[in-house]
Amino acid sequence: MRDQLALLIELQKVESAAGKISARKKDLPVQMGELETKFIGFSVGVETQQEQLEELRKRRKEKDNQLRMGQETLKRTRERLLEVKTNREYQSILKEIETLETKNSHTEDEIISLLEELDVFEKEVKTKEADLDVQRQYYEEDKARMAKELNSIAEELEICARKSGEIRKKIPTEILRKYEQIKSATRGVAVVSVWKEVCGGCHMSIPPQLYNELQKSNVLITCPNCSRIVYWENRNG
Repeated sequence: MRDQLALLIELQKVESAAGKISARKKDLPVQMGELETKFIGFSVGVETQQEQLEELRKRRKEKDNQLRMGQETLKRTRERLLEVKTNREYQSILKEIETLETKNSHTEDEIISLLEELDVFEKEVKTKEADLDVQRQYYEEDKARMAKELNSIAEELEICARKSGEIRKKIPTEILRKYEQIKSATRGVAVVSVWKEVCGGCHMSIPPQLYNELQKSNVLITCPNCSRIVYWENRNG
């Protein structure tokens, strides 16, 4: 019976490992999706800032053209002063010149403000673009690592399934049936160790007499609290 118990312990280890691998198989695509979502979000943020920068540059160009046209209009208006014949016309053109000068001065102020804003924004975008390059490298490395791990999982599960099948062939049907029943009722863990009268499954104390029997018995013993198959594990080395 000790041989059968040893096989059950080994079967439990193999199937527990397979369970963890299967959980990882489900978790990896989720992590890959979260990784991609995070990177896309960062990329979109940088693209938005790049678009805002281009809009600022466009506004600056429009203001430059507006100032150029205003200065040309001002120049032509000043030239008209040489052609006036009456004082009324002269005063009217002077008023027009004053209005144009004020408008051009306001445009120049807007351009200076835009230049200052552009200077700050260009530095911010440049920093974000550098960050994006770093984030892209991390993203591609993590994605490749996860994809590689995901590809290897199938092989690992196949190895576990093969080992499990080989072990199961050596265990009598009635013992396997009991193992499966307990595993189904105890969240997948049917065999646990006991040390210092404490069950490794439910962490409850077992009777001293049962603990003594467990150390020398050749029959399968179950925990009176959680019904798992238990075995004595000497942890003194």
